Formats: sequence, C-alpha cells, structure tokens
Amino acid sequence: MLTSNRECLEQARSYALSYLWQGWVQCRPQLFGRALRLTGGDADAAEDLLSATILKVANHFDGKPVELREPRAFFLYALKNEFISQYRKKKNEAQYRIGGIDVYEDRFAVEDAQNVQQDEKLLQREQLEQLQAALVRLPEVYQRIFSLKFVEEKGYPEISEELEISQALARKRVQFLRQKLRASVGY
Repeated sequence: MLTSNRECLEQARSYALSYLWQGWVQCRPQLFGRALRLTGGDADAAEDLLSATILKVANHFDGKPVELREPRAFFLYALKNEFISQYRKKKNEAQYRIGGIDVYEDRFAVEDAQNVQQDEKLLQREQLEQLQAALVRLPEVYQRIFSLKFVEEKGYPEISEELEISQALARKRVQFLRQKLRASVGY
C-alpha cells in the first residue's frame, strides 16, 4: 500500500509538471521577448533568466496541484520577479566585488605590490636620509623646533612657551622649517 501511494504521488507530480510545461512552451515566445527587453537585448542573459524562472516556478509547484487560469500572466509575473531578484543579487554582490580584476592575475598583482612596496620603502629611506642631512645643516633653533613639533608633537602654545616667543612667531618658524625641509627633499 505504501508503494502504491508513492507511485500515485509521483504520477501526480509528473502530471502537474507536464501541465505546467505545456503552458510554458505555449508562452515561451512572449516570455523570451519580455526577457530580452528586461535584459537590454542580451540573448544569453534572457535565456538565463528564462531558465531561472522555469526552475523557480517548477520548484514552487513541486508536489502541489497546478491550477493556472492565466498561465501567460502567471509566467510573466514570475519572470519579472526573477529579474528583480537577480538584479538585487547582482547589485548586492557589486558592493563586495571589485570589477575588472581577473582572479588568475592576483598572484602577479601580489608580486607587483611587493615590488612597489620595496620601491616605496627605498624612496622613503632616501627621503629620510635627505631630511636628516637637511636638519643637521639647519641652525640649532630650528632643530629644536623640529624636535618639539614633530618628535614630541607639542602644540604651538607649548612651543612658544618653551622657546619664550609668541605663538605667531612659533607658527611662522614651523612654516619656515617645513618650507626648508620640503625644498631639501624635493617636494
């Protein structure tokens, strides 16, 4: 008795899906036209959309009785919903994906990034050496201002207090110091 019930269920499912498939085949030209419009004329994307739609519809009716009064309207509605679903999924994925990157080029990009990092480190080291040489050539007052402002990270009120000068003069000397150091490094 159990096997006969399973056989009846399988027979009912196949009948329901065959009825569904007949409706799909009749409506397919109109559905393909709508899918083309939705995908901007891309025939491959339209075929993919149709395939995803029929799968979703078949899954929806799997094991349930199929009673469609207007199959064309139902399939068009399902097609539109599948398009919206795919659009949202692509939009969501686009937030997390960097376009235009080939996964096979990643290993080369890492090597290039390491080479760039080495080049940048070398350039920074050379600039620091130039900066250090320029600092040694500056008068002792400016060396002290450099130490207060950039090493100890003190503000203008503290610099002016320590050097016993006005805040405006402290700002002017820091500005002059920056100009000298940029000129020596080549900025």
